[in-house]
Amino acid sequence: MSLLRAASRFGSAAAARRTAVVAKAPTAPFARTFVTRSLPRLGHNLEDHYDMAEFMCKMHHPLGEYLIWAVMCSGFLVSFAPMMHSNYYFTGRFMPKDQGNTQLCDDSW
Repeated sequence: MSLLRAASRFGSAAAARRTAVVAKAPTAPFARTFVTRSLPRLGHNLEDHYDMAEFMCKMHHPLGEYLIWAVMCSGFLVSFAPMMHSNYYFTGRFMPKDQGNTQLCDDSW
């Protein structure tokens, strides 16, 4: 923190020297620097509801939602489609039957 404090003092001193020559414009009572931290705005869910009214009322563009669904579907296809294809290639059906017999026998161990 001391390094940031020293940098902000050095920066504000250099800025003061540069602006001393130029006529000063009316400024706010508090000047912000690059290390000034804003006060946290503690809200609640109702405020968020009214802040994001377009999202809550579904007024936004649906492309983002379509992209998320496309990523989920492609994840399913990339992971399960090769397995289902190999099942079909070797056994003739995409999904094996529940409690179906396999090619491994109990005596083959």
